Amino acid sequence: MKEMPHLYLDMDGVQADLFHAMAKREKVEHWDDIADQNDAIMRLALSGPLEVYQLFRELDPLPGGQRIIKWLHQHKIPFTVLSAPLRMEGEASKEAKRDWLDQHNPGTSETAIFTSKKHQYAITDGRPNVLVDDFKYYLQNWANAGGIAVKHRDESTDHTIMQLEKIYAPYLS
Repeated sequence: MKEMPHLYLDMDGVQADLFHAMAKREKVEHWDDIADQNDAIMRLALSGPLEVYQLFRELDPLPGGQRIIKWLHQHKIPFTVLSAPLRMEGEASKEAKRDWLDQHNPGTSETAIFTSKKHQYAITDGRPNVLVDDFKYYLQNWANAGGIAVKHRDESTDHTIMQLEKIYAPYLS
């Protein structure tokens, strides 16, 4: 039997609701209402480590991400959290994300990986790994590096789980 592909699970937009927090911070209804999203991220980064830490530490968990984690545990599929740190305030965001994981996804902060070069984990020993992420940029780079990319939106968690069922069906007993 072939070895099961390792699963990497994104945080922001999959497990944690960064986009509603950013919309609130920018005083708009929705993330898509932010005129320049890169500028909004830059304003957050320039606000300093304490504000960055607080924003990431206090993110609400997304129900879809919680369902995916429950499904992974039920089927005994090991996973690693793989999340990009905030530009310029990476250490504050990483510390906050670890603390967030300790509360909302216990047992994962010790092995969590924080990098914007997620595609480096797309293949292990010639075997493709799986990335569940909401951001097209990371998914494209992952697939281009030979990995299996699964697009997630909290509103379509059933679709994400269906994709994971197809990928992991040969390994589930």
